[in-house]
Amino acid sequence: MKKYAILLLLIGLTATFANAQFPIKIPKIKIPIIEQPKPENTPQPPNNSTQNNQPNNSVSDDFDTKGRGGLNRQMVMDDGVTFFDAEPIAGRDAKTNREIDTGWFMKSHLRIFGVFPKRSAFRITVKKNGQQMTSTRCEGAIFTKRSTFASQRDRDSYNEDFEDFMSVGDRCFDKAQVNTGIGKFDVEIYFIDGDTDKETLVRTHKIDVHKATRILVSNSIVYPDVADYYIQRHAESAVAIAYFTLSQKVGGIYFQNNGHGFTTRFTRNERNGGHLSIYTNFSPDGTKGMPANPHARCSVNGQKVNLSEDTVYLSKNLDRREMATHSKRGFSERVEFNGLSVFMPIKYLSDETPDGKWECDVIENGVTFRTFRFELQNGELVMHPEQLNGNINLFHKAALIDMEIPAGGSRFDHRLLPMPNAGLFYAIPWTTAEGKAAVARLPKKGNPYHVGEGK
Repeated sequence: MKKYAILLLLIGLTATFANAQFPIKIPKIKIPIIEQPKPENTPQPPNNSTQNNQPNNSVSDDFDTKGRGGLNRQMVMDDGVTFFDAEPIAGRDAKTNREIDTGWFMKSHLRIFGVFPKRSAFRITVKKNGQQMTSTRCEGAIFTKRSTFASQRDRDSYNEDFEDFMSVGDRCFDKAQVNTGIGKFDVEIYFIDGDTDKETLVRTHKIDVHKATRILVSNSIVYPDVADYYIQRHAESAVAIAYFTLSQKVGGIYFQNNGHGFTTRFTRNERNGGHLSIYTNFSPDGTKGMPANPHARCSVNGQKVNLSEDTVYLSKNLDRREMATHSKRGFSERVEFNGLSVFMPIKYLSDETPDGKWECDVIENGVTFRTFRFELQNGELVMHPEQLNGNINLFHKAALIDMEIPAGGSRFDHRLLPMPNAGLFYAIPWTTAEGKAAVARLPKKGNPYHVGEGK
C-alpha cells in the first residue's frame, strides 16, 4: 500500500508541475503592445518634453520605429503643426433683429507622436486668469506604418523612416464653446486614451487674442457689425522649419491641414527624390502679391554652390491663416497672419547638395526677401539646439533653422514686431543663445495691430 501511495503522490506532483508550466509552452503570438500613459507623466511639465523623448519599445519589432535622433517618441506633441484660430460667433438682437457680436470660438490643428488606441482624442481647454472658459473634445485620426505598409513588398520597397502619430485638424472646434473677452489666455492640451478615457496633459500654451470691431451702413445709418477676432503671431515671424519632401506642390505636405505630412515614399535606393521645403510665418497687407520670379543664391561653408536649378516658389499657406477686418465709416483695414511656404531648389541626397553649413538668400531682381541658414550631415538636416535640448518637438527629420529678415522688412512684410520674451509656437520660451539671437535681429515694421487698437 505504501508503494501505491508513493506512486500516486508522484503522479500528482508531476501533474501539478505540468499544469504550472503549461502556459509558457503555448506558442507566442507577436502582437503590438500599446503602452498606456504612465501616472508619473501626468501632468507633463508645461513646456518641456525632454522626459517624453525617451526610447519607447512598445511597438512590434517588425517595423523600424526609430524617431528623430534615434528615438521612438511616445506622447509628444508636434509643436510645428500646432495652430489655433479664433473665429467670431454671431448672436441676434431681439429688438433690431440684427446680428451682434457674442464672442469667439477656437479652431485647433494638433498632432501627437506615438502609438495610440482607436477613438483616442484631444481635449483643448481655454482658460482666463486660471478659470476654465471652454473645453473642446476632438477625436483624432490615427496614422501608423503598420496600416500604410501592410504588405511585405511595401516594406521591402519603401523607406519606412517616419513616426506613428495621431492628428486633428479642420473640424476640431465646437461653436457652442464660446469665449468672451480679449487679451492673454492659457490653452491646455490633453490626450484622451481611447480605451480607458484617461486624460494626460501633454502641452500648455498662451495665446493673445485681439478684436477688430466692424460696422454696417444702411440708409446712411451706422450699425455695429459682428466683430472679427484674431490670435496674433508676431513671435512666429522669427521661426522657420525645414524638411525634405517628395511633394511637388508648393510648400510640401508637412503642413496640410489633415496633419498627415511625412517623407515616407522614398524608395530605399532613391536619390534626388525630394526638395527642401521651408515653412515660416509672416503678416502681409493683403493687397501686394508674392514675388513673381525669386531665386536662391546659396553657399556651403562660405563657398558658392552652383545649383542646376535656382528657382524658388513662394506661396501663402491658406490653411494656417488668421485674418480679421477692422472697419469704421470710410475706413477698412485687414489684419493678417499667414503661413509662408518656401519651396527651395535643394535636392535630397544629391551630388550638388553637399554636407556642410548652408546659407541661402531668396532674391528677386536684386532684392533679398529672406536668408536661411542650416546644416546638412549625411544629407540630413541637423537639428537646432532648441530641439536637441528637448524644448521643442518637430516631425521626423524636420529641423528648426536660422532665418534672417532684411532690415526694414521685405515688401511683402506689412507688420513686423520683435517679441523676444514671447517665445515660439504660442509662448514656449526660447532656451538657447541661437534661438534668442534669431529673435533679437527681427526688424520692426508698420503698426503691429489694426489702427486704433492702442497696443
